[in-house]
Amino acid sequence: MSTAFFAKAGWTCFASWKPVRNRHNGLLRLLTRQWVTIFGIFMEFNQRRGQHFLLSKEVRDFTAWDIAQMTDEECLWKVTQFRWGSIEKVICPSCGSIHRPFPRVQRSQLRCRHCDHHFSPWHSSPFADRKMPIKKLLMGISLFAAGAKGVPALYLSRVLDVQDKTATALTGKLREVLTRQRDTEILEGVIEMDGGHFCGKPRQGRVRLRTTAADVQANLAAKLSGEKRPKRKPRNRAEARNWARRKLRRIVMVIREQHPIRGHGAAKTRIAIGYTENARVAEKITRQMVKPGCLIMTDENAAYNMLSCWYEHKCVEHSVEFSTVDGVNENQAESFFSRLRRAEYGTFHGFRPKYLFDYAQEFAWREDVRRFTEGQKVADLFRRIFANGLSRWWRGYWQGHHRVGEYGLVEG
Repeated sequence: MSTAFFAKAGWTCFASWKPVRNRHNGLLRLLTRQWVTIFGIFMEFNQRRGQHFLLSKEVRDFTAWDIAQMTDEECLWKVTQFRWGSIEKVICPSCGSIHRPFPRVQRSQLRCRHCDHHFSPWHSSPFADRKMPIKKLLMGISLFAAGAKGVPALYLSRVLDVQDKTATALTGKLREVLTRQRDTEILEGVIEMDGGHFCGKPRQGRVRLRTTAADVQANLAAKLSGEKRPKRKPRNRAEARNWARRKLRRIVMVIREQHPIRGHGAAKTRIAIGYTENARVAEKITRQMVKPGCLIMTDENAAYNMLSCWYEHKCVEHSVEFSTVDGVNENQAESFFSRLRRAEYGTFHGFRPKYLFDYAQEFAWREDVRRFTEGQKVADLFRRIFANGLSRWWRGYWQGHHRVGEYGLVEG
């Protein structure tokens, strides 16, 4: 019901109490004040209440359903528009002339009007020399952009009817684009920073192993003497495998700049990977990514104490509270980790250190474009695709051409 209806009903109800007010003056005043207070609270709530952005029709301006209803020629012109901004100003890679080319729909190519050169709108991009139909590829990119917590390759292989290798290369190239074409401008204003443990999670066996009295005695003796705890042998093969898994543990460091408008969360996200959350790693990445003199909010970890030399540093003690009375918190950093952990456990069922930076950067991008419409997300993704050039990490992946080592690992 509309606000006008409740306003009219409220006035009618108040007018109906008029005769009674003469006989029971005191009681009516009390009831009237209470009713007016409740009605005022409702009116204020009704004015503030609004539809969530993700529930509005404006967000669904370019979906997979829209692509499914497009013809192959419309898909060809759509990709052309994403690349050159207009189908009337296409640049020929051979002669450099600017014009509207002739479409060759059967081959998903364009033909220059001046030099008769045939070229693809995907040329010099990660999807150059692709064999997937242009409509299916456009739909895969749309589905990737629409996923809030990531899109697994096996899901794309079932939806797009392609092999799992094809879907893995597709998602890998998109993460490469987001990694190599990530935003690198310096953050300023109010900054939130935190680190989270990923990869290297131990697995629980069928039987729970308990600490023996001998282990407790040896650890206590080493602590009292100031020595390191003695190393013991693993009790079984499962524990030995868990010890090996712990060596794969990495720390994802996230730095987020708060939006200047209150209630809009964070505006920009930067990430880095380290072996541990220590002072050297925190100092190195912060001085690279944050403008000196900014306000940085962290938790009580001692790794961030040195930041007071270059920044205004405030911390919140998480063992006591999530936010101080003055509003010091790192909720936006925790929001990023919440999305990344849901992807690790629920979508991809685990990360590996070699490609951890790629996944973390993907979700940094998802956090930054969470208020974009679907069409704006796809357009931003295409802008990075055509600025990337040929794929360096996934071109020929299934022929053995793999990226060497971990990317974005900060030594410290």
